[in-house]
Amino acid sequence: MRNLKRNFVIYASALLLTSFLMGCEKDDSASDSKSIEGLLYYFTDEENQGIRVVDIDASTPFRRSFILSDDNTLEDIALERDYLVLKVYRPSTVSPMASRKGLLLKSKVIENNWLYVTNNPFIGLTGTSDDGWWEASEFSNDATGFVFHKTGVINGEDEFAIESLAYPGRYFSHNGHAIQGANLLYLEEYDDPDDAPKFRLYRTDSNFQEGNPNVPRDAYFAW
Repeated sequence: MRNLKRNFVIYASALLLTSFLMGCEKDDSASDSKSIEGLLYYFTDEENQGIRVVDIDASTPFRRSFILSDDNTLEDIALERDYLVLKVYRPSTVSPMASRKGLLLKSKVIENNWLYVTNNPFIGLTGTSDDGWWEASEFSNDATGFVFHKTGVINGEDEFAIESLAYPGRYFSHNGHAIQGANLLYLEEYDDPDDAPKFRLYRTDSNFQEGNPNVPRDAYFAW
């Protein structure tokens, strides 16, 4: 009887320890999933592995075309063109965007090139600002704010519909602007995030150096 009780105690202790470790692992995974960093892309031709990757390393951000293969993987693209690795940041806590869950977006490795939406000459065009993190947090009319609507997971990659905070109902599109340029990163109107175009997040295996050391560490992660 004593041995039976002893075995039960050992079994119960092991069960509790396993549950605790699984809980810790789950918490870590949940924490990691809140980080939005990597290549934002979508397939234009999945059968032939044609993709477009969001590129904001320019005064006029656009969608860069690639063909994936064994010799040209998403990791290869990130290593060869590190400026394509994007990172999402929280704004300043005193920013009007903070309470609205607006997030800032830039190339991780470039010091300052915060993405923003403009209404000149057409609402939905995008540009980049060379302001610092604080100035980007206070950018006029919430133009640097974006809402990342996670709509699902495909092959382990989070999928997002990305909405402008300044222009609710306008989302990153798979189409360029018909007049300004076919490759531009443009925002179009949709009634709901589920209806809007989706962008996958490829989280790179490599670690890329932070290009803006003045960004507070507590701004590195999205909500």
